[in-house]
Amino acid sequence: MAGNHNISAVLFDFGGVLLQHMDGIDHRAIELRLGLEERTLFRCLYRDSRYMDLQVGKCTHDEWIASVRAAADRLCPDKAGALMAAWQQAERPLNQDMMALVKRLRLADYRTGIVSNTIPGMEERFRQELPQIIPLFDVRVGSGDLGIAKPDPQIYLHAAERLGVAPERCVFTDDVARFAEAAREVGMRGFHFTGYEQFVADLRSVGVRC
Repeated sequence: MAGNHNISAVLFDFGGVLLQHMDGIDHRAIELRLGLEERTLFRCLYRDSRYMDLQVGKCTHDEWIASVRAAADRLCPDKAGALMAAWQQAERPLNQDMMALVKRLRLADYRTGIVSNTIPGMEERFRQELPQIIPLFDVRVGSGDLGIAKPDPQIYLHAAERLGVAPERCVFTDDVARFAEAAREVGMRGFHFTGYEQFVADLRSVGVRC
């Protein structure tokens, strides 16, 4: 049985945890390059667009993109095209320390999973863009495909059920504090992710060998 506290599975958010940045992209670097105010890209992509609809499958990807472009046209009309191009061409680097941690957890016989608020088609994007991570996670749950998004308790329970592990035996981490708190409310050990070293300490605090 894995761990002194009977933890047998570790679940991860994707963006901002397994990816270096919230959505894998260094927003500020793009904004500085284009001379835009901080959080302009975030507003276009998430706050002023149809992203909330998209991540639970209530609008199409094309409809979301159109809403992103409309937001960019409102916020930075002279640079909307350049912002869209920079966003779409940006690299999305993985957090290599966290990926190494996942591999160590697998070697120690912990089950692993991803629970992400994301647009539909997450599995296909993984297979096309990041095939190396597929074998590292027993389950990969995307809100856009499930139709349920964090902090809805059902998304956490769904992931635990697919793993075949009781919520009480799962750890979950997310860079959004309220999403980690929601995991605790269903019985998981939920940790707000602030960095690799802190999360390793969090895991060890509940008896996880890592």
